[in-house]
Parts: sequence; C-alpha cells; structure tokens
Amino acid sequence: MKKCTPKLSCSLLAVFLFSLFCGSQADAAPGDTTWVQAQNDVQLTYYNDYDAAVSFPTGAVTYRKIIMVFTLGKYQCPGTEQYCGDWDYTIQNYLFTPTDTIELSRLITPYANAAAPRTPWGWKQRYYYDVTDYYPLLKNSATIRLAYHNYSGGFTGNIRFAFIEGTPPRNVTGVSKLWEGSFNYGDATSIETFVPAKTLTAPANTQSAELKFTVTGHGSDNAGCSEFCSKYYQVKLNGATIDQKQLWKDNCGSNNLYPQSGTWVYNRANWCPGESILPFSHNLTGVTAGSNYSVDVDFESYTKSGTGTPSYTLSGYVVNYGAYNRTLDASLEEIISPSDYEGNYRSNPYAGQPVLRIKNTGATTISTVTFQYGIVGQTLQTYTVTGLTLLSMQQALVSLADLTALASMPTSSTNRFIATITAVNGSVDNEPLNNSLQSGFVTAPNWPNQFYIRLRTNNFPAQTTWKIQDLSGNILYQRTPTAALTFYNDLIGTLPNGAYKLTVTDANCDGLYWWANSGSTGLGAIFAQTADQSAIIPFTNGLPAVVQSGTSISVTSYSQDFGCGFTQYFRVGALLPVDFLSFSGKADSKSNHLYWETAKEINTKQFDIEFSATGTSFAKVGEVAANGNTSTKSSYSTLHTPAIVSDRYYYRLKMVDFDGSFKYSNIIQLKPNLDNFNITSIKPNPFTTSFSVTLTSIEEETVSFKLFDAQGRLEMQKSATIQKGINTINLDNLSGLPAGVHLLEINDGNQKLIQKLIKN
Repeated sequence: MKKCTPKLSCSLLAVFLFSLFCGSQADAAPGDTTWVQAQNDVQLTYYNDYDAAVSFPTGAVTYRKIIMVFTLGKYQCPGTEQYCGDWDYTIQNYLFTPTDTIELSRLITPYANAAAPRTPWGWKQRYYYDVTDYYPLLKNSATIRLAYHNYSGGFTGNIRFAFIEGTPPRNVTGVSKLWEGSFNYGDATSIETFVPAKTLTAPANTQSAELKFTVTGHGSDNAGCSEFCSKYYQVKLNGATIDQKQLWKDNCGSNNLYPQSGTWVYNRANWCPGESILPFSHNLTGVTAGSNYSVDVDFESYTKSGTGTPSYTLSGYVVNYGAYNRTLDASLEEIISPSDYEGNYRSNPYAGQPVLRIKNTGATTISTVTFQYGIVGQTLQTYTVTGLTLLSMQQALVSLADLTALASMPTSSTNRFIATITAVNGSVDNEPLNNSLQSGFVTAPNWPNQFYIRLRTNNFPAQTTWKIQDLSGNILYQRTPTAALTFYNDLIGTLPNGAYKLTVTDANCDGLYWWANSGSTGLGAIFAQTADQSAIIPFTNGLPAVVQSGTSISVTSYSQDFGCGFTQYFRVGALLPVDFLSFSGKADSKSNHLYWETAKEINTKQFDIEFSATGTSFAKVGEVAANGNTSTKSSYSTLHTPAIVSDRYYYRLKMVDFDGSFKYSNIIQLKPNLDNFNITSIKPNPFTTSFSVTLTSIEEETVSFKLFDAQGRLEMQKSATIQKGINTINLDNLSGLPAGVHLLEINDGNQKLIQKLIKN
C-alpha cells in the first residue's frame, strides 16, 4: 500500500490521478491518494486462479472514489504453444474477505495475435472500474483473485486500486450478495433454479437501493445460444416486473481495440472481445431503511437446440445507499477527446469539439453545465452546455464548442488538454474536487489542401460509404458507390485552412476486407493519396497503410479490417516544423538504404528514423541531425541493418522541431533484393506531353529509359546517369504519341523494370 501526500512528490497523483499513473486522465482529491497493488503483471497460463494478498485502508477515512485499474498485457509463451494470447477469454476478478466473495470486475480478452497491428508482443491495455460502492468490503486484509479459467496462455494481468480521499456522492449502507456463478441455459433444469428470488431487509439509514447485475452469454448450441443469440432477462421487485434488459451487444464492429486477429466484429451476448463488462444497474424504487423486500431475475424462456452447452455467467448484488451528500454536484468523469487513452482510440487523434463524459452526483436534476477548457498554458475558452435533463447518478456525453487552438497546433505534437466545470444550473457546484480533468493528446495530422480519396469496392458496393465534413457538420464531399469491384477516385479540394472529418461507414460492420468472409466479399480498399498520386497519405486509425511502390498499390493484412467504419480527423494548413518533399529507400541483401529531401526547414532539430516489421508498431532505430533553418532543398541519407530477417521492412521519419513539436513522414515499405535501384514514383500518370520518373539507387550508374506502345513498338529512348540516393529524370516532348496505353522500360543492364502509363 502506497500513500501519496501533498508533501511528497507523488502527491500529484491525488490531483491528476489518471494523467500521471495512466497517462491520459486526471482526477483531483482533497489530500492523499492511497495505492494498493494486487497482481503485478502475472503471466496467465492454462486454467488457473491467481491470488494476491492485499492490505486495504482500515476505513478510518472516507474516499470520494475508488478506482480499480486492470492492465491486460501479453507475453511470449514458452515452447510451441499454438494459441498464445490469441483467443477471447473471460477474466473475472474477485474480492475475498473473511465473510464475503464479490466479483469486482470482468473483461473479455481480445483476439490478440502478435501479428495484428494493435497487439504486438509487449502490448498493454488499461481497463478502469469504479468500485466505490464496495468500499464497506475493501478494508483491511483481503485477497484479490484473478480467475483465468481458459485454455492457453499469452496474457498478463496487473491490478491496482486507487483510494482517493473525500466524500462520496452517497454513503453505502450495505452490500448484499444474491447470486454468483455460471449456469446452463435451456436445459431441463431451468436456470431459474440457480437464480432464485431473494428476500432482504434494507439496513439502517438506507434511502435507496440498486441491483447490480453482471451477465455474459457463452457456449453455443445449434441456434448459437448463448454466445450468439439475443435473449432478455426481467428484474422483479416483490414479484412485479420493474425492468427488462436485452442481453446483446450490437456494436462489436465499433470496438476501440481494432483490428483484431479473430472474429471480433461478431455481435455477442452482452460482450465484445477486448472490452470491459460493466454491470447493469436497476433501481429498486421504494426500498428504504427497514424495508423487507424480494428481488428476482427471470431469464427469457428457452429450450436448448441440439447439441452444445449454452450458459450465462452472472453475479448479482444489492447495494444500499444513504442520502445524497451534496445537493448540486456535477462530476467530470472522462475526457473522450482529445485524449491519448487507448480505450478511446476510435475518437482520436482529434480536431474540433471536445467530447466529455459527465455524471450527476448530486440530488438536483442538472439542466446546464458551464466549462472552461483549452490547452494547458494557453488562453482557455468558456462554453455552456444547455438542454440537459440529467437525473441523479445519470451520465451523459457532452460536446463543447470547437477548440480553436487545435486548428493551428504543430502536426503530431504532444500536448495536454484541460477541462473544468465552473458552474452547474447557473450556480456554483457544491463539490469542486471532481470538476477538473486533464488528458494528454496528439494533434490530428496535417493533410494537403488537395488529395484523392480512392475507394475500391468489394462485391457489396452499397455497404461502404464515406463523407468529408467541416467541423460545422456540413458535408463537403461524399461517395455512395453502386458498382462492385470498381475504383472510385474522388479529388478533394482545394480545401481552406482548418479542420475536417472523414467518416467511413460499413453497413455490414465487416470493413472492406476481412479474413472470415473474404471469399464472398472479395478485396476492397479505401485510402487517401496525394493529388499527384505519388504517395499514400496514412490514416491515423490503427490500420496499416496501403503501400504504394511507383504506380503499384498493394493492400497489407488488416488494413481494411475496420468493422463498422472509422473517423479520420485531419487539418489543412497547420503549422509544420519542416516542408517535406520525399522519403524513399532501397533494400539490398544486408541493409536498408534510406533517403529523404526537404524543401525548407524552420527550427528543425533532427530526424528520428523509426522502424517496424509489421507496418504499425514503430521503434526508433536511428537519428540524423537536421540543417535547422534553411529555405533551400536539403538531402539526407542513412543506413539501417535490421536485427531480424523479413521479406519486407517498414520505415517512417519523425521530424522533430527544437520546441519539441514533430510530424511524421509517409510510411515506406522496402523489400530486400539484389537490385541497384527501384522506382519511387512516376508522375503524372496519365500524362499529356511529359512525365518524370523518380528512382532510388544505392550506387551511381547509367540507366536507359525506353517507351513502347501496346504492340511493343519502340517510341522513345533515353539514357541518364543516376546518383546514389533520390534521382528525378524528366521525359518530355511526348505530345506526338497516340493516346492510350504505353509501357516504360527502365534498364541498367542487370535489372529491368516495366511500368504501364496512360497518355491522355
């Protein structure tokens, strides 16, 4: 147990809890935050319980909030275990006290094959659980159990508790356990046998009560139950039905942890792979101190179909509460965007209207909330959210006015966002200690003011659409394709300086190319490309970039596996630390030669060379000093010898300014071979009177260029000496050639490359 006080350096944890410990969220507290470590990156193996003895606080002080942080990670399994962190497994975390066993949290692991872009070896994901309601039990000596009853290893688990001092919204007067376990569904012996009605008496000082019910469906009979069928349960208070819930998650294709290596887009019985399972909360209206009452849960009637073992894993608890401790209290719970928290991955990097999650933790209904917000260290904006009807303990997502500073901040720079509640219903909030949060974030990328959106449909063209909007929501460009297996090339721009949003939507929630149904859908792809079609503009949505080599485009694994779609924010005219021209490379049998050029530099400090074997997870492998300030073209080169042997390598440049801001180059893919040169680009294509060829070479040599018509007849030839690095050769005076297809042959006597061109 670690205590952080205002007199110690760790006291900032109490003020910015998540920003320091978790890297993205912050939380204030009046004094100390006490950390309790349970499991510490324990390696999870075949079917085990992992117990950790803990010493919680004694209960001498009260806590405003208690957060359980579960960090799921990966390790490389020893030996030849076939499935290492590859499957969607259930993890349950329990509190054991001398008198009680309580399920504190549950999650389903993702399909996390190490070859997938988001889940390489060493990957980690944080999951947050508010366990404040269980404070009467989170005291003194106890045991935390991580229950991993699954059939292969590869995952790690870390559990920490943050006890944040202060006054909670309501005092908990008691916790009663009702049901716990996994029970078959649809058998001759009904599941109701294991989930009978319970009779309870509300403890002293109780003014309200809630049923907390956590349930997930597993197993599959011939009808797909329980994992892949939608059923409901009803909650009964004193024999009368008071609520009904459908046990179905209908948005797995919008998972923040995507793409995954398995069937992650399939909807399931109240869970999705890689997501937390949070309890349903049911108000038990009328329950007060001394009340005698019964609580029951009845599942939809069902008879098992054929073979298989349908089941529901469930836990149910009644939590009793005293009066609200504050009359008017809005709590700022989470910054959705801008944020660098991986749990909000789909919403970031962001530009535009900040999105926050707030909660009414007071007794009075909230109608308006005023915020002050902006970039830490800069002038803050003020905005009032109106039209709310937020009842006690209800939550809502709210959007603020555009954060204007985002439009001109350096591309890919790392910053901190702050938001603070300054008024509620036009009055001072009763509890200022839950009013402010901070988040780290990376700015949205800068795109050119003209570019192409290129969409190649699969066999179901109407399913995938896209649109580009400004931050006022005006649709500037959109495409709803109608023809299958067809390229749609839409030139965007010229766009004015500002921030924009590209939204891609797939109605079937299976992206444009997903391994599980690729045989029926065929290959589709969507990507952005520069106006001259010389380079791919990478998305920042976790998907590997489509790879361009000369005029050829190839689609890498997972790059079109985006489920229900994605949103890409981008900016035009943002401040950049360097005016970047080109980045290319050439791989030989041993090393990779990298070359790049800039048109001008302003306070540019260095170029970090980042390498990846997958095209998504990059690591710095070198550094080259920049010229700093120059208005003329600069050329750079470096050599990298990877420690691993692969059939392809990926590189990008991180161009760092002296003030710490930075931007990334395009991603290039190199394939090892013994050739001396390769084609970086040919543009324009189609051409009218001339075109230029850019080659990347590892040595000086003479190269011939020959142009043939479609029948193989020679139309033009030229020789040129190319230098080591990037070379551009102009081929002009071609106005007399007939329109149509032509073939360009480039030959140095040892290798011959042929590219197709079209003359208008």
